[in-house]
Amino acid sequence: MTSELLKHEPYSILVAHHEDEIRTRLRKTLRETGYHQIAIAQSGRNTINRLLRDSYHLLIIPLELPDLNCWQLLRMIETGAFCSPRLPVLIVCDANQIPLAEPLTREHHARLLALEAWIQLPSVVSACISGPKKPTVLIIEDHLGTAQLIELNLKTDFAVEITLTGEEGLSTWQAKQHDLVLLDLMLPNMNGLEVLQRIKAEKSSQIVAIITARSEQKTHQALMLAGAAAFLSKPIDLRQLPAFCERILLYGAYLNLRALQNRQQERDQTINQRVQAAHFLLESGQAGMAAQHLKRAIAVQPGKLLGDDEWATLLTEFV
Repeated sequence: MTSELLKHEPYSILVAHHEDEIRTRLRKTLRETGYHQIAIAQSGRNTINRLLRDSYHLLIIPLELPDLNCWQLLRMIETGAFCSPRLPVLIVCDANQIPLAEPLTREHHARLLALEAWIQLPSVVSACISGPKKPTVLIIEDHLGTAQLIELNLKTDFAVEITLTGEEGLSTWQAKQHDLVLLDLMLPNMNGLEVLQRIKAEKSSQIVAIITARSEQKTHQALMLAGAAAFLSKPIDLRQLPAFCERILLYGAYLNLRALQNRQQERDQTINQRVQAAHFLLESGQAGMAAQHLKRAIAVQPGKLLGDDEWATLLTEFV
């Protein structure tokens, strides 16, 4: 959305966040972009009261407010009892929380922005106000008629792109990283298996469903081992196709969540080992080496800096 358009469209945005620094930064960036009707809320209760009192074009929230979590707030919005059930919502959170939040945003048609990607805020806000984001689907199918039928049945709920060869499909996917790839197995030159292997080698979490008329167990086994998430049998049941794609995308969100949990478990284990080593070294009178282990433990997962009150509480706990 251009700044000229913003001058003629006085969009009203509600920024709800419990951290003063983030809330102030959001408001400042929005004003610099051209949005001037910005309301502020610091809690879930305050957010609900504002939604009841005024009308907004966009709500910006974190995953957790002190008295209300994001899931509860999204459910309340969908009831239509507090505001329009179609109110666009943008969730801002740390990058490592994105996989955790993806199933929530997909279910409730919200958008996500990592705080580390702050520079994207103006374009993401513009996209939110313009309309809900559709999941992206890349069709790699050499039969144009089949590809167009698939597109026709998906375009209401998905942003669909068609490519007709393996080479073109791979290049298009590399440029745009679609949410879902529907990949025909029998492609000329670079076949579906080779495209699948290339995609998974570059991004192991990419969700790819194979379009095929073949039912041989050996073929399916090879494709599954190569990373295929599901199979779409020809002739395709077009009526069930949107639901099929939604289920596969939910599976992808589950995989992302599991990967996040695995990474967190690895970090927790490393921190625990470092802390145990530091404890042993302190007991042995080797404070210098213990400090090095504690520094490494903190570096594994640096957290939010402590405030003055938190420092005071910790430093006087055993006095």
